[in-house]
Amino acid sequence: MRLRHLSLIAVAAAILATPALASTAVAPSGREPLTLLAIFANAAAPVQLIALLLAAGLVVAPVMAAIRPETRWLTAINKSALPLGFAAATYTLLAGAVGIANLGATPSLAVMAPGMAEALMMAMLGLLTAGVARLAGELTARRKGETSLA
Repeated sequence: MRLRHLSLIAVAAAILATPALASTAVAPSGREPLTLLAIFANAAAPVQLIALLLAAGLVVAPVMAAIRPETRWLTAINKSALPLGFAAATYTLLAGAVGIANLGATPSLAVMAPGMAEALMMAMLGLLTAGVARLAGELTARRKGETSLA
């Protein structure tokens, strides 16, 4: 029964990752398409650190729910993932706004799109990690006979 729930979580995560795979061909401008890996590689160091922490939480939450059914760690991941993701998104948007202000000219959407994609990726990663941790915690709590997570 545990394996089925973890499989459903993995399938849901794969489905949510498909927007990054929407365009795999080379763009008409000759530039490589924007991917999640390219977004991560070009992100600032604090954003990369938060992305790694959130990705670790995304993997660790279901594993901990299956191996060690303590909801304390799952609650911590659940409560910290969303603020971390949105803090990274805000950091990226703030850096973009400062860059636009210092540029003096309005950049095109093609120039701004990678920054917006980075901010949205971090918000999505925070939401996804919090959701998976919450789901894993609920399943663990039900298995133990408790009512819900705190």
